[in-house]
Amino acid sequence: MAHCPSGGDPRTPRRLVDSKEVGRGGFLTFLEETFESPAGDRFVRWIVDHPGAVAAVPVEDGPDGPQVVLVRQWRPVMRDFLLEVPAGKLDVEGEPPDEAMARELAEEIQQRPGRLIKLTTFWNSAGFSTERTHVYIALDLSPCDRPEAAKEEEQDMTIERFPLADVGRLIATGEITDAKTIIGLTLADKYLSEVKP
Repeated sequence: MAHCPSGGDPRTPRRLVDSKEVGRGGFLTFLEETFESPAGDRFVRWIVDHPGAVAAVPVEDGPDGPQVVLVRQWRPVMRDFLLEVPAGKLDVEGEPPDEAMARELAEEIQQRPGRLIKLTTFWNSAGFSTERTHVYIALDLSPCDRPEAAKEEEQDMTIERFPLADVGRLIATGEITDAKTIIGLTLADKYLSEVKP
């Protein structure tokens, strides 16, 4: 067992003493929270409360094997376009993650998945944010209409296809740098190598 300076079990959860909202911005809530250790020490952390997100690796048959459908979209934080898997926020009240993902696929790449298989769920930045992303592989795609007009962030989005065999190189060379995309592509490749699609 790891050494715990307070003498207790290092895995004992810290008690939440106080939580207060310090601001809001769009879909985010900013909190200041006070915790207490088993030894009675108190400390403050600042938390970004996020509704969560979904992401999927759309896979279709290509001329040389499976290919993935990615989007290239403008990311204001990066001041650049990033190559990513289709994704979106869980910002519709009561909408299950798999339904949100199907909606995002229709909105971003105008495809409907015949099968949507959960690969994992991960914390995006556990040091300060509650955001969790549910990651899927989308198979048996069929064209569909966009359910609504393109949002501002989707208007300059382009759809690009790459052989699944090339994604390792694209990650290694820095063409793909987005974390959810790297996680999704890695797990999709593993899934397809182990399970007959």
